Order: sequence, then structure tokens, then C-alpha cells
Amino acid sequence: MMKKPSANFMMLKLIEQNKDVIQNPIIKSFLDKKENYKLVSNAISYPSEKNKNAVDKAFKEHYKQIKKMAYISNLIHFFSIDYDKKIRKLNNRYTLILDKEITDNKDTTFKDLVVSKPLYTQNIFGNNLKDHIENIELYEALKLLTEKQLSILEMKFLKNMTTKEIAETTETTPQNISNQFNKSIRKLKKLLIKKE
Repeated sequence: MMKKPSANFMMLKLIEQNKDVIQNPIIKSFLDKKENYKLVSNAISYPSEKNKNAVDKAFKEHYKQIKKMAYISNLIHFFSIDYDKKIRKLNNRYTLILDKEITDNKDTTFKDLVVSKPLYTQNIFGNNLKDHIENIELYEALKLLTEKQLSILEMKFLKNMTTKEIAETTETTPQNISNQFNKSIRKLKKLLIKKE
């Protein structure tokens, strides 16, 4: 009585006989997935309509995914090209004239005359940190900080002060400010994680 060849042997034989077909990137990527390889191996070892349909269904799904990815990849590629063209066209149409010289001696430009003001000022929203917070959990967590901790955070985030500047303002050491700041951040983090 002859022994039936193993599924692995039959699969290797199929791959050997169909080298050119297997090299196709779509088929190769299909067989690279363990579950698909197993489906094909089962269909070869135990030929049945059910196993054949399982391979067909898996391959169709795989092919659909590849087509979707190719479509999205093309969309991204051509969108970026169109976007670059649009930006280039706008830049050519509306060139900046700030670098032009005002006089012939080329030492003063329009850019030198422009006075810049900060776009963001605290007064629009308020002078304290709580006025700037939209997240309810963070707002509630800020209420639980000490007055000193809140003050340090406000100086750090609203006034963009350095640790050294805050220390000078509060007449304490930079190390103390750094410790207070880190303690405040840890406390906020702990409170926010609890609420999740």
C-alpha cells in the first residue's frame, strides 16, 4: 500500500512546478500569509469543493485589499502632485514683496519696516490657566492643585517664563520651582488617569 504524500510535500511540489506563477507579487503576498498558505495546502491535500471555495474566497478578499491599497496609493500620489502644483501656482501668482528693497542702496527692505505683534495674548481668554482649559477633566484636576502649583504652571505656560525667571519672581530657588512644577504635572497626570 502506497503512502499518501504529506501536505507540505505536495505544496512544495506545486510551488516547484509553478515557479513563474508563484513569483507574481499578488500570489506571493497571498501565500506569505500563514492562513492563506494553509488554505491552499488543505485544498491540495484534501481536494473538495469546500476547500476550493475557501481558497477562492480568501484570494478574492486578498485581491480586493490589494486593489484598494493601490487605489489609495495612487490617490495620495496624485493628490500630492496636484497640491504641489497648486501651491507653486499660488506662490508664483502672489509672490512676496517684503524682501524688495525700498531704496536703491539695498540696505532697507519692506520686511524691516513691519512691526510684528504676538498673535496670541492671554488677555483674550483671561489671565489664569483655568480660563484657557476646554477639557472638563483637566479643568477639574487644576482645581485640586495648590495655589502655588497653579501659579507656577500659569507663569510657565501663560507667560512663557523659564524656571529661573519664576524662581526670581517668587523669591525661591530654581530647584524648588522645578520640583513644584514636576509635582504638579505628576499630580495632574495621576488625576486624569484616575478619571479614565
